[in-house]
Amino acid sequence: MPDVITYDKRTLFELISKDEGSVVAFYGGEPLIQSDIVKDFLEYLPAKHFVINTNGYYIKDIKDELGLFDSILLSIDGRKDVTDFYREKGCYDHVMDAVDLIKKSSFSGELIARMAVSYKSDIFEDVIHLLGIFPYVHWQVDAVWSALWDLSEFKVWVEESYKPGLQRLVSWWISEIRKGELPGIVPFLGIMSRLLHGGSGLPCQAGDKACAITTDGKILACPIAPDFSWNDLGTISEGFQRIYVDEPCPSCDVYDICGGRCLFANKERLWGDDGFEVLCDMTRSLIQELKSYVSVCESVKDAIVYPPYNNTTEIIP
Repeated sequence: MPDVITYDKRTLFELISKDEGSVVAFYGGEPLIQSDIVKDFLEYLPAKHFVINTNGYYIKDIKDELGLFDSILLSIDGRKDVTDFYREKGCYDHVMDAVDLIKKSSFSGELIARMAVSYKSDIFEDVIHLLGIFPYVHWQVDAVWSALWDLSEFKVWVEESYKPGLQRLVSWWISEIRKGELPGIVPFLGIMSRLLHGGSGLPCQAGDKACAITTDGKILACPIAPDFSWNDLGTISEGFQRIYVDEPCPSCDVYDICGGRCLFANKERLWGDDGFEVLCDMTRSLIQELKSYVSVCESVKDAIVYPPYNNTTEIIP
């Protein structure tokens, strides 16, 4: 796609103005490389909510506009050594500088740590660490298109590290709820919200109630897969067709909670049926773990309505 926007922004304005509850999220790559466009659209577009996903390196370029955002997601993967290992040396400190700037600004919305979780991660230790800095923590698991490991290595990590770590994290989360606290662990909040209040479809809403708009005005179901024909839904000037996950997801007994997990993983299955089953088992395990504590969460049912709008968190890791 082009490096610069080639569509008429008035067309985008007209599209967004049709939705009274519209959410505009700035996503990349790194959107703040084009901070002037972000500033312009914050002023120009008639959205009810604004969200940004950023690595935080250029957050100072929009420091005067931070109060216009409802959610800011900063890319950080956990403890300092883990984050710097996955990204680059000094990345963690850059994000901490961004957090400090945001907390001193006029921003009053959701500040979310956006983690990528891979083989060096300890899900319990890294989430707990970030909860000491961020009100909310969200993660996605490095699977399917990973360059860091293959399916056999992933399977071992899931059984020996990830699942036990999740059980420990869920137990801690429930203990905090019993104390009158409600830690902002986004996947737990989102899954429990569906268990308590119901829900349907992909939690990220990709291809249905949410789409990605490219610099040349194409409408994609998902921003991470621009090269796949199934993902090309139309254009902002001509309209678009919605898309949904395929079987076996709609027939699954946890579909009402999971929603299909990930549109890309459902459509492409780059790790084959075996890999798809591993991801399903991982998801089912987390849902069942949380389901066993629904009665505990009934006491804070009204507080567990998440997300309040589409803040671009996918809920199912």
